[in-house]
Amino acid sequence: MKLALVKELIGLFSEKTSCAVQHRGCPCNSCFHAIKDVDFQHICWLILLLLRGDYKGMEADLIKDIKEELRL
Repeated sequence: MKLALVKELIGLFSEKTSCAVQHRGCPCNSCFHAIKDVDFQHICWLILLLLRGDYKGMEADLIKDIKEELRL
């Protein structure tokens, strides 16, 4: 997975939590686990699809879908 995509995914969760205190702008564990009303099963599924190659060339779609799940 490209580093730029990883940074963008981390950025989505940092934006949702308003926390970016850990390595590479990651939210801390407490802030991450405080996220409410989000379908984490679907977010994990989307990331799994990315990892297995289903989003190859469509990373912008993945980011858009995860943003929608995070309500950003």
